[in-house]
Amino acid sequence: MAQAVVTVIENHPSCPLDLLEDAINTCVIDVVRPYLGDAVPSVGDVGDGLIVLGGYQSALSDDDFPWLPRVRALMVSCVDAEVPLLGVCLGAQLLAVACGGTIDIDAAPGLEAGVTDVHWSPDAITDPLFGRIARCCNPLPVPSMHFDAIGVLPDGAVLLGSSAQYTNQVFRVGQRAWGVQFHPEASFCTFRPGRPMRPCRSR
Repeated sequence: MAQAVVTVIENHPSCPLDLLEDAINTCVIDVVRPYLGDAVPSVGDVGDGLIVLGGYQSALSDDDFPWLPRVRALMVSCVDAEVPLLGVCLGAQLLAVACGGTIDIDAAPGLEAGVTDVHWSPDAITDPLFGRIARCCNPLPVPSMHFDAIGVLPDGAVLLGSSAQYTNQVFRVGQRAWGVQFHPEASFCTFRPGRPMRPCRSR
């Protein structure tokens, strides 16, 4: 049986796949780095799933980061085609905006950083991705680092988790696309200044 292929869009070198690489190490991981000139793939080329990682840019900074519209369009295509999709922090904000939601730039509650508790909604209990975690860990302490935030979820999105500071921490769009405002991929080394970059496997 052929290995599953997961495409990862890395939006900034300081926000790598990190711990999630171990979580999907049975897959072939194709890392796309648009900031180095890599082309954003079409939905037919992402393989069996897509992960869109974080970054320091705004989800609406198209002039400075011209690949962002293509990433948003790809995410919509994945939602429509029911290709499994995970958006992390900036990736979650891109997913929300792409599907008709809004983000708040420099959101009024301010920086959410360090460890925060995600409290699961009743809908999370039966969610196919987060259900098991929601049933055993409520609240769930998670690493967080963001100024911008998801303001309004897309129509039809399901809210799965919130923190005390920001409501829209975890959500699902359609059947197989999820956004998380926090950083499930972040290891201690990610936050440690001067850490070496850990390269990901590529096909």
